[in-house]
Amino acid sequence: MTRATINRVLVIAGIAGFAILLRTLPVTEWLEQLARLNEQYPVAVPVAYIAAVTVATVALFPGWISMMLGGLLFGLLPGMPYALLGITAGAFGAFLAGRVLGRSWVEKRMGDSLKLQALDEAVDAQSFYIVFLTRFAIVLPFNVLNYAFGLTRVTAATYVAATALGMLPAVLLYVYHGTLADDFGAILAGDVRPA
Repeated sequence: MTRATINRVLVIAGIAGFAILLRTLPVTEWLEQLARLNEQYPVAVPVAYIAAVTVATVALFPGWISMMLGGLLFGLLPGMPYALLGITAGAFGAFLAGRVLGRSWVEKRMGDSLKLQALDEAVDAQSFYIVFLTRFAIVLPFNVLNYAFGLTRVTAATYVAATALGMLPAVLLYVYHGTLADDFGAILAGDVRPA
């Protein structure tokens, strides 16, 4: 087995493991404890939230839940930068995983195909706008795009900047909705509606 294959297997196993843990552990109870601790530890809790959102995003956990929890935990103004930082860091982690897992395979598959090479070059030439617009249009699957952009020639800096800017409206919307929630159960059940 080649080193690249071993790296791919390890990354996939890690992502699957995180996804399974997030779905089986008592996350709701931990989040309620975190909300209580927020008053005692005003620096540690936001750092823990950002780290958890980062891991959850890489593990394909729905981003809207993470962002709404930011609104519930911290309110609108503090929750916005925390959620944006966590979502962007998670998107970047998934981007890197996609790059490690599949970019070399994509390059091999393109081979002599002029159409695929032209498509790859077009994405590279307009990468900021493409990433920005796919983030701005929240109808496209955010988590899948994180990995898919890793397969392209988009640079890491361009990807992070365009993702952060493009996600601003969605983060504002979901964090605001989180401020309207009474508890974590309402967010997880999807019972949060604007007044």
